[in-house]
Amino acid sequence: MKRCLVVLIFLCAYARAQNIIVRVYASWDDLCKISLKRDLDIAGAHGGEWYDIVADQAVFDKITSSGLNYEVVVHDLAAAKDAVRASYLSYTETNDSLQQMVANYPSIAKLDSLPIPSYQGRWIYGIKISDNPDLEEDDEPGFLIDGTHHSREWACIPTVLFFADSLLTAYGSVGQITDVVNTTEIYCFPIINVDGYVYDYPSGYSWRKNREPFHGYTGTDPNRNYAGCAPDIEGDWGAVDEGQASHHPGNTLFCGAYANSGDETRALTMYVKEHICNAYMSYHSYAEKLMWPWGWTGTPAPDATLLDRVGNTMASMIDRLSSGHYLSGPVYSAIYPVSGSSMDWFYSYTHWVQGISNLSYTTELGTSFYQPQGDLDHIIHENFDALLYLADFCDSITILTTGVVAPPEIYPLDTVGTDFVLSWHPVNSAENDPLYWELVELSDPTVIEDYLAVGGYTALAKVLFKMFHNNQTTFVDFVTGTFC
Repeated sequence: MKRCLVVLIFLCAYARAQNIIVRVYASWDDLCKISLKRDLDIAGAHGGEWYDIVADQAVFDKITSSGLNYEVVVHDLAAAKDAVRASYLSYTETNDSLQQMVANYPSIAKLDSLPIPSYQGRWIYGIKISDNPDLEEDDEPGFLIDGTHHSREWACIPTVLFFADSLLTAYGSVGQITDVVNTTEIYCFPIINVDGYVYDYPSGYSWRKNREPFHGYTGTDPNRNYAGCAPDIEGDWGAVDEGQASHHPGNTLFCGAYANSGDETRALTMYVKEHICNAYMSYHSYAEKLMWPWGWTGTPAPDATLLDRVGNTMASMIDRLSSGHYLSGPVYSAIYPVSGSSMDWFYSYTHWVQGISNLSYTTELGTSFYQPQGDLDHIIHENFDALLYLADFCDSITILTTGVVAPPEIYPLDTVGTDFVLSWHPVNSAENDPLYWELVELSDPTVIEDYLAVGGYTALAKVLFKMFHNNQTTFVDFVTGTFC
């Protein structure tokens, strides 16, 4: 009994001095015993079995009084960071590394950046790898890889850098890599949350969010800030967390003032809208898991069968630090419900808005925010194999999946009268090659029937119009009646 008391006093002393990480063995619903709103800073998880919670004294007291089984897995988070800092590159050093790659391989690499800077004025730099890096070749599939949405998840940076550097150094000598670079546009961004990383890297704090202030607090969680594009309103930004603490700006998981309020989030979405990306991998840490949509629901995504097959294949290629392979599954069941993630936005936007075939994934690397140096070589090499597999699979994605036909570009009307011409142009028709268009009447509800004339043929407004296969403009010759 005295021994238990001594251990408890020892742990409480750590919690008072510095944040600790406590592994709680529980289900997602059981976490309500610690906090009714589950407003917990969860570092890593094995859904339904355990959750690693970043705890100060107040949270630690709630854990000990919850009745749930637990153990302390990190006794001093700041000390864990101090012990490994020298093994990781700073923001400036990471950019220098990207620039050096471009200088070494200018014929297949180009320094790139997202289109706008961060809140504190830093650019989010990356590297484009292609046999024609200065051209955007829309006839080639695109693959975007990013890391460090959360600033304390340091192992993401060397993982992305190692993949980029390996492709460049092996080009021309390794057949598979040469083919991938020649046939795929690859975009690598090692640090998305640049302000957060610059703050977290030298400090004694363990920081997750960006550094943009709101309502007296600092920071939005970038990976809760993306808009929702799924047809179901429950997939919208912040919907899963409705009424929860993540809508409070002081919470670690604060989802932002509004969708895409964060400069980092907005920058990535702007970049994606200007590129064709058929595959996406976003790196986080930690939990040794590879996951796919959805985060907000257990309902299967449109390409669930292929997402499962490719995801499970990649996971089987990655050995864990202890034994076995990375675990895998949809985010919703693999860890916990999530709204506003980059993965869900990326997949839903490309699928439903751009009409592009896409597979999107998230990997939780390793076993720690601040992974010891001795583990990094294993992590980056194991994940390289899975990334190369997905890069090599990019050209098959457009064959095996089909994006929803995106709304076309409707040309402005010169005049609107009894008779007028309505014309439009398909978006990404090379990807989804639609055969028919449906014209939906949005007119005065008192109008019962409007008639259309297409090449001299008159029909009701519900007819479907066949589209030319040669990507020429599809048009309706005349529309009779009021049309908005």
